[in-house]
Amino acid sequence: MIKPVKIEEIFKLNPNAVAEFHDDYVIIDNFYQDYDSIIELIESCPVEAWKKSQWSRNFIDYYDCRLIFANWQPDPVLLKQRTEWISEFVCNLINVNAVTMERSLQFNVFKHIKKNVPATKQHHPHYDADMVNVLVYLDRQANGGTALYEDYPVKNNEATNLIIDVSDFKIKEIIPAKPNRCVIFGGGILHGAYIEDNSVYVDNWRITQATILRIPDEE
Repeated sequence: MIKPVKIEEIFKLNPNAVAEFHDDYVIIDNFYQDYDSIIELIESCPVEAWKKSQWSRNFIDYYDCRLIFANWQPDPVLLKQRTEWISEFVCNLINVNAVTMERSLQFNVFKHIKKNVPATKQHHPHYDADMVNVLVYLDRQANGGTALYEDYPVKNNEATNLIIDVSDFKIKEIIPAKPNRCVIFGGGILHGAYIEDNSVYVDNWRITQATILRIPDEE
């Protein structure tokens, strides 16, 4: 059934959200005002394969998909509010002057096909150089979160296999997932999605809103 929506209305920020500052990241709990409507909307949408090629394990071992709301005509007041609010946290964490939010809202939607995946197999650690990551955990499972790793020479082969053995990587910290929790951290830290119990995401989808902001060049 077709359902017309105004994206900025559904994704209104919660004015009572609580922020918590850590050395390398910021946590903002109860990020959105109407979490249940967001989940209802996402779960009603088809999601498209991401980084699918003839060599990819996507749609063989796992589903790695994206959902994007283009938000062509956002409410300027709500967009400005979201930009200014996120910018405040980013600038305090990364020590930059300002950031610009994208109009589109993008979501990583993941699920295992292969069963009995060991805990040593995790999402491919990677760097997002000169970027700031703004993630919002949305699924209700809250299993794992985001791993921040010690620096390690790594070639990003996500397009071939998103799930790799991370036994040689040293975890600095795991930012714990929680429904409707936003986390902000610098992309210069080696990082990757982390799942404590891979069996949880055989029958359930891991859903994360992901926004990557480019750090502006210094004048």
